[in-house]
Amino acid sequence: GVALTHNTSARIVISFQSLVLQRVTRNSAGMYVCAATNSIQETRSEPLEFRIKYAPVCKEDRIVVVGASRGESLEIACRVEADPPAHSFRWKFNNSGETLEVPAKRFSVEPAGGLSILTYKPTTDLDYGTLSCWAENIVGIQSRPCLFQLVAAGKPYPVRNCSLANQTYTSVEVKCYAGYDGGLPQEFLLEVYHGDLESLPSIRPLYNVSAKDEPMFVLSGLQASVDAGVHVAVYAVNAKGRSQPVVLSEVTFRDAEKRT
Repeated sequence: GVALTHNTSARIVISFQSLVLQRVTRNSAGMYVCAATNSIQETRSEPLEFRIKYAPVCKEDRIVVVGASRGESLEIACRVEADPPAHSFRWKFNNSGETLEVPAKRFSVEPAGGLSILTYKPTTDLDYGTLSCWAENIVGIQSRPCLFQLVAAGKPYPVRNCSLANQTYTSVEVKCYAGYDGGLPQEFLLEVYHGDLESLPSIRPLYNVSAKDEPMFVLSGLQASVDAGVHVAVYAVNAKGRSQPVVLSEVTFRDAEKRT
């Protein structure tokens, strides 16, 4: 716990046997204990729970991007914090042309968990836009809605124009160019294989390396003590899955005479 001391600038006032908290916020909520100390011992009171009642607020204070392809059924979760818990929710959909109230039968509500789940399936271009969610409790209605930006999305396109650089006996750099991200943020994954190229789909990679911003990788500590070649497979990855791999076969080593 945190010991409170008299601090008028922080709006904490301790006077005799009383504690005064001024301009309390949600962060002021918690368990409070009073302690009395003399030269012999310290005695503590039973904990007292201090609650701050407030209208619902979003658990995530940002616009959540949700990617979906046409005909794909989605479950979009709106999560809020509130005290007391929210007792009702409502949803709205907005695109560039209109704003629509979402019928209550399209979403479920779990008041104890501060959760509402909307089932949504985009079928045309007009079904992409912004979904807004509000919750309400006995204190009031949520002032700022939770926002979900619904975008047309799918798996990313494969990377392209991959090349090898700075090859040595045990290391190599792999550089590629990113393809279309599928409408969602993408990352990149490189997997290293030993074996015949035809068997690649059925064997496990020796290891993998990831890259967040660009499909550029540095591989070091490679071992090439077998006759079968070393292959690398590069993928783009987003929330919808992996792209098709781009496979670089028979990664060679510049210091070939060192191989035994």
